[in-house]
Amino acid sequence: MSDTVKIFERLCKGFPGPTPSFTSIQLLEVFLYIGKYAPVGRKKLSKTLEIGEGVIRNILNRLEKARLIKIEDQGCILTDRGLKILKELENSFLEIGSLNIELPWSYKHNYTVVVRGKAHMVKKGLEQRDAAIRGGAEGAMILTYVDGRVEMPGVCVISEEAPDFASKIIEIIKPQDKDVVIIAGADDLKKAKYGALAALQTLF
Repeated sequence: MSDTVKIFERLCKGFPGPTPSFTSIQLLEVFLYIGKYAPVGRKKLSKTLEIGEGVIRNILNRLEKARLIKIEDQGCILTDRGLKILKELENSFLEIGSLNIELPWSYKHNYTVVVRGKAHMVKKGLEQRDAAIRGGAEGAMILTYVDGRVEMPGVCVISEEAPDFASKIIEIIKPQDKDVVIIAGADDLKKAKYGALAALQTLF
């Protein structure tokens, strides 16, 4: 387990006091949003991320106590420590968002993340799929990219079974060798996103 993951786990359950009203997925989402759009205020976070202001307040308090953010008059910004962790995260995974390609399911929305260099950690993708469903997704596809081939570990080599689909994945996502591609699906975009973020946490 990486130090970054340990920090986020501790933020969710390691401080004295009442049980937090937020999940590790929401915590990660807020942290990444601040890193991208700082300075940003509590109301903006609540409206954009569709998380209640009370929950946002609790998350910001935790991030501030951990010295990952500073809360200033113009909004929240990352501290030097927060920026260091953000860089580690950005080197570890990439949020692609919604893919505009035909997928083997009827869910209205999908959300995709790429996890760098973790293909060796995916056995059959069951752990990642189950995590995605617990996170809110209704289904998930776990792919790896190794030696120029898109694979569904333990199931098939997508580059051989569905070469057109594999080519689109490579063209749009541009994965690097040994990357993991997580595509979560749901009828609600937010649930698909939370599912993808939950699945990627199993790879750290």
